[in-house]
Amino acid sequence: MPKTVDHQARRRELAEAVWRVVSTDGVHRVSVRSVAAESGWSTGSLRHYFPTQDALLVFAMELLADRTRDRLAAIEETDIRGVLRRIAEIMLPGTPEVRVEVEVWLALLARAQVDVELQRAERHNREALLTALSGLLWRAAAQGELTEGRDPDLEAVRLTAAIDGLTLACVYSPEWIGVDLALAAIDRHLDDLFGPPSTLPA
Repeated sequence: MPKTVDHQARRRELAEAVWRVVSTDGVHRVSVRSVAAESGWSTGSLRHYFPTQDALLVFAMELLADRTRDRLAAIEETDIRGVLRRIAEIMLPGTPEVRVEVEVWLALLARAQVDVELQRAERHNREALLTALSGLLWRAAAQGELTEGRDPDLEAVRLTAAIDGLTLACVYSPEWIGVDLALAAIDRHLDDLFGPPSTLPA
């Protein structure tokens, strides 16, 4: 019988090879040839899945976003504040795996300044995150959990900006701001939105 080929798995394998090239040599070194060498594929086989360098980079970005979405979908916390904190924790570079993913994402963002398809992919992911955060904050407001007078849509933007800024700091200034300190800053931000966590009597 003919061998069944998992084309999606092959595409993921190639996208992960893109990440390794970006992480090691920089996004400017990504090409069909360099990714073929990294993955052990022939350039002809690679072009079967990704005919252009741009298609390869866009899929690599989309796969990064998919991994983050899978982690977010697995959040088990039930209270809204806890979910928001867990979202921040997942997005910060707290493990070697996520740190590499964040570094690659940042490199692709730089490339997106001159790549319309990467801009579109990044914008789609940004809008999805803002929509999710805004939805959670509107729920919190409806339940009387959010500090009075707060605009959930504006607070979603503020929280996204806080996570983005702390992520950059953890990557580029880890000697000053580690993930634990970044999470402490997120906790303070959530205190501002929800009030300090209630303490149950012993």
